[in-house]
Amino acid sequence: MKRVFLAVLLSVLAFTGCRREEAGGGVGGGGGGFGGGLGGSPIVTATAVNSGADLRLSWKHVEGAEGYRVYCDGNKIWEGTGITYTITGTTNVCKTVEVSAFAGNDERKYTLDLAPMYGIIIGLVSHDNPSGSSWVKLDFTNGSISVVRHSSVDPYAPNTGWFLFYNNYGTPEFRDASATSVGTARMEFAFTAPNSSGNLAPDAGSYSTVRETYANAYHFFWADNTSMGYGSMDSNDYFGVISVTSLTGYGPFTADLVIYIQTKVPGLRWVKF
Repeated sequence: MKRVFLAVLLSVLAFTGCRREEAGGGVGGGGGGFGGGLGGSPIVTATAVNSGADLRLSWKHVEGAEGYRVYCDGNKIWEGTGITYTITGTTNVCKTVEVSAFAGNDERKYTLDLAPMYGIIIGLVSHDNPSGSSWVKLDFTNGSISVVRHSSVDPYAPNTGWFLFYNNYGTPEFRDASATSVGTARMEFAFTAPNSSGNLAPDAGSYSTVRETYANAYHFFWADNTSMGYGSMDSNDYFGVISVTSLTGYGPFTADLVIYIQTKVPGLRWVKF
């Protein structure tokens, strides 16, 4: 009787072991629901091209991908099997760009945030008020915007630009350091006319280092790196917008500004906020 019971017990254990081995082989062998699919999301390199008007996107092939898609602010603007795509700024200026790999219903996205950095300046006074601060400092290394006195302006500071709020005999102006007694700084500031608009800063030829301004003015600016050679648009430059939200007085003047800078991709002329 004991021999019969032992034989039955061994049979049961052997059968159970086989079932467990089969189950283990189905999960670990890669032939079940865990095999295949996408290898991940694209890793994207973004570069400003065509003098900063356009954005070139490139990425490596994602394992298992059937194709790729590009989105501008949530709207699909391209689908294909290539691994590069250039967004034309005259057609699309984006605050957010997404590049996805897809296979069937599976889609994995890489997101590039192009929202500009911004700073708010309250109570900037024109240079003819000796008790106030009339210079704006933009430090592109640290991404900071601040108001300083004339005595704090350092034209040799690396990757830094300065502009002055100036009273030109009753006409308020913005002036680059090169148009003052300070002299040329490491970044030269040039401004568009105060009636500018849109999200794409214009090409070279539309800028001046001295510009009249007024309340509700909208200026694009071009910060051109003088230590790298300036006068042409390249990947060493930064672009932004100065929005004059208030300007009061008859000299001295007082102004409030909001300043936006595209710092995510150097050389890119997109400023969408």
